[in-house]
Amino acid sequence: MNLIKLLAILDGSQRDFGNGAIVCLVAILIVFSVLLVIILATSVVSIIINKLQSKTKVEPVMNNPVSKPSLAIDVNDEDMMAAILVATIDYRNEVKQDVRVVSVREVR
Repeated sequence: MNLIKLLAILDGSQRDFGNGAIVCLVAILIVFSVLLVIILATSVVSIIINKLQSKTKVEPVMNNPVSKPSLAIDVNDEDMMAAILVATIDYRNEVKQDVRVVSVREVR
């Protein structure tokens, strides 16, 4: 004798395809409702964290803003390109904003 048949006999109700489908749909709805609660909770926490971070955010002050950007950067060497990229990444990490290379000059 099968365990499911034994439980159906003990329960006193008849198990068939229709009742099983209803049980599956209820289980699916429970799972999706729990997922919805988790998504809503994490979004609320994210909004709260963003509001707290925006209150403590300090805007960097630019000492010498560049007024006219040059249109082209003449990179002669791979080492020069690497130096430009490293300097740009370092500056971006410092000011915590998007940056753009405007001009490059070689100091000898």
